This record gives sequence, C-alpha cells and structure tokens, in this order.
Amino acid sequence: MRRSNTAAPPRSPFGAPDEIGHCVHNIGRGPGGVLYQQNHHGVFRSRDGGRSWDDIAEGLPSAFGFPVGVHPGDPDMLWVLPLNGDSQGRFPPGAKAAVWKSEDAGESWRACREGLPQEACYFTVLRQAMAVGPGRPASVFFGTNTGSVFASADEGESWQEIARHLPTVLSVEVAG
Repeated sequence: MRRSNTAAPPRSPFGAPDEIGHCVHNIGRGPGGVLYQQNHHGVFRSRDGGRSWDDIAEGLPSAFGFPVGVHPGDPDMLWVLPLNGDSQGRFPPGAKAAVWKSEDAGESWRACREGLPQEACYFTVLRQAMAVGPGRPASVFFGTNTGSVFASADEGESWQEIARHLPTVLSVEVAG
C-alpha cells in the first residue's frame, strides 16, 4: 500500500516509473512541447513534457531503431528509420531501406522508399544521424554507418544519395 501526500508517479508503457527513458536512442521535440522518442522498446510520444508516454510503434515493421526526426513547424509530422533488433542485425527489415513517416503524431505510418536502396541494404542509421530542416516542405537528411548521406527535399517522399564513401556518419545537422 502506498502512503504519501504526493501523487503517484505516472505509469509508463515501457516499465516501472523509475525505468522511464531506459536506453533512450533519441528524443525529438516538436512545436508545443510534444516529445517523441525511440528506444529498445519502441517509439513513444509524450504530450505532457515526458510525464507519460504513448506507444506509437503500431504500424511500423520494427519497434527498434535509433533516429527520430520531428518537423520544426508541425508537431504531428515525424520520421523514423526502423531497424531489425539486436538479435537479427541492425539493418532495415527485409534489407530494404525505408524512412517511415507519420503526419498524425504517430497514429499511422507510411513507408517512404523512393530513391533508397531496396536490395541488400545492410546499413545502420545511428542516434544523431537524422536531421530535419525548417520550412515547408521540410528537408530531411540521414547518414549511415556505411558512409552515405541521403537527402529529401519533399518531407521524405523521395530520397537522393548526396554523399558516399565517408567514414561512419555519427551525426547530421541542418543549419538555419
């Protein structure tokens, strides 16, 4: 039995209250303070500053992945790049690259594959290796552990490889 004058800590979809944020791979913040995170247990959204989290991984081919990008002007638009989990190897499911886009705060997801490798794709996209630029349409970028950088000028609908043969890309940032 709990005896206290303070409110009980909020429950979390990925463990006890003291486990909130366990092994967070990335957190993105959108306008209005909405937070999105990807971790070992899935993809989650918080509309209350991280006090509680909603599981929004339904519809994705895998709950595991590292990066999450949030549109700087639209809190409902975000991108993730799901990977197979630890036991299967950290590469896109089916060895086919796709950035998964949501335009309704993670209620539904759509694969964006145009211009991305669709066979024998074994790259990983690390925690800080995705970035979203300002504006409408937003530009989205990601880098891989195999040294490629991909860019989309149309909010993830289509992609172009803009650099290759780099060392492992650990981080991508957008100026301005």
